[in-house]
Amino acid sequence: MSGSSQSLRSRIFGLASANVSRVRDKPICTTPGMQCAGETETETDEPSRHLPTARIIPSSGPLVPPNTLEQRLTPLLFEFSRLLSIVPAIFGTLYNIYHIYHPPVYDKAIPNARPPPERVDFFISVLWSILTGYQCLCLATGLLTRWKLYYPPLSTLVRLLALQGICWPATHLTLNILEHEKRPVICWAVIGTTTCVSRSIQLWVTSNLWWEKKDEGGSTTTEEIRRNYWKRWGGKWGGRRWDWKEVSVKCMLPAGIVYFMMAWAEQLRREWALGAAQC
Repeated sequence: MSGSSQSLRSRIFGLASANVSRVRDKPICTTPGMQCAGETETETDEPSRHLPTARIIPSSGPLVPPNTLEQRLTPLLFEFSRLLSIVPAIFGTLYNIYHIYHPPVYDKAIPNARPPPERVDFFISVLWSILTGYQCLCLATGLLTRWKLYYPPLSTLVRLLALQGICWPATHLTLNILEHEKRPVICWAVIGTTTCVSRSIQLWVTSNLWWEKKDEGGSTTTEEIRRNYWKRWGGKWGGRRWDWKEVSVKCMLPAGIVYFMMAWAEQLRREWALGAAQC
């Protein structure tokens, strides 16, 4: 009995010592793009896959796969929430277009009354509101592209609706504070400029995203992906960078064009007013 118990203990301790000296199952690597990148020490300290377990969960595929209805409904909800970003600009554009054809009438009976905005003011406001809608749509589209890569569908939808919950009240508050009935051009110029600045920040936030392109053989190595990324953005792999060419074309140039037209409209209105006074 004593001999058998000693042999049993020696076999148990022998197996334990062999498991301690065994090489780890998965290597650890912190280099982006390499195999097992992002693994931590705690992930490799889990029990070995060779040990028996009562619960065997497959590693591939979600635990609760989405059904057909969810797969069809989720893109529609994304599109609907994304298009909500242009609703304030649409209402502003329709309001300004209406007042181009039906400008407010100056009431001379009220002493020291402020002259109402003219047709040219509402025309420039239409340009600013259209630019605002375009930039808001691009802003929501860019953030949606990033959120879909980092978050599940429900969290992405919540973030997209929260974005509209910030932009809508901000637009309404700006119109009320600056009194768009008296100065529509200033109101929409502030809104459009702020939206262009927000779009430039979105371009910086999403500058570390890119699409992998396969070669003719259908295979792309990690080193080729890195070289393409460096060639496009420059600097450290995986970091955010300001692409001033893209910011200038997509944000500064449209706003500059509308500012240019606003300056010329003001000068032309001044000349028309002087000509009408002389007549």
